[in-house]
Amino acid sequence: ATDVELDGNGRVLLPQLLRDYAHLDKHVVMIGQGNKFEVWDDALWQSRREQWLIDESSREDGLPDEIKTFSL
Repeated sequence: ATDVELDGNGRVLLPQLLRDYAHLDKHVVMIGQGNKFEVWDDALWQSRREQWLIDESSREDGLPDEIKTFSL
C-alpha cells in the first residue's frame, strides 16, 4: 500500500512496483467499501471470485443463490 496523489484530471497513477506486484495490465477492477479499495487485474479477480463462490457454495451454510450472481 502507498499514498498517492490525484493528477489534474482526477486520475491516480499507481507506482510501477505496485502494478507489477498486482499483475495489473489494461483492464482492472476496483473493489472497495467506505474509504478503502483494492485494485485487481480483471482476469485474476474473475478467477478468484469464481473460486470463492465455488468454495462458499460447497459449504452447508454457503451463500444464498441471489448473492452468487450479485455484481455492482
